[in-house]
Amino acid sequence: MSIINKDFYKTNVTLRITALWAFSEAFMGGILHGLKIPFAGLVLAFVASVCITLIALGNNKKGEILKATLLVIAVKFILSPHTPPMAYIAVLIQGAAGELLFVNKRALKPAAFILTLFSLLYSAFQHLLVLTIIFGKGFWQAIDIFLNKITQTFITNSVHYSLYIVLFYVGCYIVAGIAGGFLNIKIIASVKAGNQTNALLQQLNNLPQQEQDIFLNNTSKKRKQYFTLIFGGLMLLLLIFSYLPFLNAGFSKSKIAELVMRAVIIILVWTYFITPLLRLQIKKWVTKYKEKNSSALQQVIALLPGIKTVVQQSWQLSQQPKKWQHFKSFINNTVLLIVHHE
Repeated sequence: MSIINKDFYKTNVTLRITALWAFSEAFMGGILHGLKIPFAGLVLAFVASVCITLIALGNNKKGEILKATLLVIAVKFILSPHTPPMAYIAVLIQGAAGELLFVNKRALKPAAFILTLFSLLYSAFQHLLVLTIIFGKGFWQAIDIFLNKITQTFITNSVHYSLYIVLFYVGCYIVAGIAGGFLNIKIIASVKAGNQTNALLQQLNNLPQQEQDIFLNNTSKKRKQYFTLIFGGLMLLLLIFSYLPFLNAGFSKSKIAELVMRAVIIILVWTYFITPLLRLQIKKWVTKYKEKNSSALQQVIALLPGIKTVVQQSWQLSQQPKKWQHFKSFINNTVLLIVHHE
């Protein structure tokens, strides 16, 4: 069974890895739909960390990671022009962090671990920062007042529930970052050894054709719609609860009104003023970048159908009973096929 056309492997490995990174940034919704794995931000950050580490592994020249990062940002904008501007900034920060961490190639494993942990923690703190900017510090105070009023029957002292919520949230990302860091190191070791590739290619030859396309972006859009509805519903419930008699004394109605009004104003300003300006600046930069790097851009975009085929077949080869094992096998097989299969 032929995996893809031969032209795919005529390009160098770095460009193929860059195309994999760009593909994951542009079409992660489809990948997650096929694997039925939640937490898109975590998976996206992890895949980017693996790709950056592989680029560092295959290049001794400085600046190669930043070059790949700018390529990914340009391709991401071309394929998904309506992506929020913060997503492009996240890619740039992750690429810059990778460039700094991999200055010393002899410390590849520690750098890979730190990069993965940093990428996932950045995702966590970005969400918390956005939440605080939109609702202000009063949001966390309101949560404390609200939960303390509910638990006052059992606990007499005031508890900073918001702090525990934030610590638990960040703790989950730290655990995921540590697990991802070790997995990244394991994948790099597997790539260096390359001893699994022959067995993988043998399995690939016996792989039946898959008619179902796992790369559907509708799920991603639906999940965003569901998230918006759920978040809006929670805010509405919070507003309703603030007017209940037994919560009225400790949970000020004006505070809720202030939070909601602040959020509405900031979201409107961000959506209709700041985002269009940022998107316009990104568009201008991409236009200039395309003029200077049209050949590299065309090569990466031309590689995307081949990347899709590799990922599709790698997903078929990675069937495991548990989702975590499925994900590990999927990433490992995808990287091995793209790097080693000639």
